[in-house]
Amino acid sequence: YLAAAERDMPPGIPQPTSEHSAVPHVDEPTFELDNFRARLEQYIPKELLAKLEGARNDVASSERRVVTMLFCDVTGSTSAAERLDPEEWAEIMSGAFEHLISPIYRYEGTLARLMGDAILAFFGAPIAHEDDPQRAVLAGLDIVQGIRSYQAEVKARWNLDFGVRVGINTGLVVVGEVGSDMRVEYTAMGDAINLAARMEQTAQTGAMQVSEDTYNLVAPLFECESLDEIEVKGKLEPVPAYRVTSAKGVPGRLRGIEGLRTPLVGRDSEMSLLRGVLERLNHGRGSIVCLTGDAGMGKSGMLEELR
Repeated sequence: YLAAAERDMPPGIPQPTSEHSAVPHVDEPTFELDNFRARLEQYIPKELLAKLEGARNDVASSERRVVTMLFCDVTGSTSAAERLDPEEWAEIMSGAFEHLISPIYRYEGTLARLMGDAILAFFGAPIAHEDDPQRAVLAGLDIVQGIRSYQAEVKARWNLDFGVRVGINTGLVVVGEVGSDMRVEYTAMGDAINLAARMEQTAQTGAMQVSEDTYNLVAPLFECESLDEIEVKGKLEPVPAYRVTSAKGVPGRLRGIEGLRTPLVGRDSEMSLLRGVLERLNHGRGSIVCLTGDAGMGKSGMLEELR
């Protein structure tokens, strides 16, 4: 957003000056950019906007990334739009988009596109987190559950029934700016995004459906139901799909081999330090411990052993 603002900013307009002039000189591009940023902050949380601004300096024009993609659309919109005045339908959809978009920003996803009655969001580009698949599923649950109060409001005011459905897939795509001199869009390309769209298209109203690749990454954390395999254009075999219903009350482990636990060895001095911190905490003395190390060195294992 900020890159587009800077690219489209008009050149500065020189201000007439004289020793008698009481009008301060205002740099026109800076003034316009500040106004543009203020408008953006109405829609995007300040913290996320700052991260997006930092990420845009590190993102190549196009790059390969593993991204979790979320599609969400409003079902029943075609028949509803036929019954209502366009201004009434626009008012309904504006309220619906508030419930669809807020969870995306809450979990620091990127709203890639608004498509009439649908949205597309990325988790993992341009801002990446270690737990992007979980963030996407949490956002999807918030959308499905959080819009129910608005559905009741629309029913009471317009006597109109509508619903939402969510589809999610995780996979390798090429992300970056795509387009021409007339229009540029930050988007993703690859088979994985097509499968994400298919997950949304075949989901039941009021439900969230995820692909097998996403399921394998989040299954220990969420209650999931295995569904019938679905046909996907361009694929020779049907693909598995799962419905996510809620977060687990007692989440499982994401790391390691399921059902296998091994004792922690070779960390006696570190564990002694950590146990000493807990012992002091029992006597009312708080501490902060910074545990650092390369990936795979066993940081999570030590914390699990400590718990």
